[in-house]
Amino acid sequence: MGTNILEQRMIEDTLDFFQGNDGLEVSPAQGVMLIDGWLQALERDANVEGIRNGLHQLREELNHPTPDPVTVKTLLDQLADAAEDMAQGPSAEGMWTGRLQSMSELLRNFSNQL
Repeated sequence: MGTNILEQRMIEDTLDFFQGNDGLEVSPAQGVMLIDGWLQALERDANVEGIRNGLHQLREELNHPTPDPVTVKTLLDQLADAAEDMAQGPSAEGMWTGRLQSMSELLRNFSNQL
């Protein structure tokens, strides 16, 4: 899987954001900002269409006046599964793989807090 600098930067920024929050609540608006960054970073990567679709669905749910926690949890779990599949896939590479695995665990942990 060919990764670009923007994808690598988004993973680092997202991991830093969630680790820096120490379990504090993330607002829907903050979630939408992160998703927008991810959608931009992944827009040219044909290998991640499933992740992009999940991000669009999550973004749509977070933009509701009262996002449904069950739907948000389900979408986060699906994104965690997709990131883990990519990290373990045949085209995974080096440091990117470890960061994807970390992202998968972070999404799962965040989902479990809902």
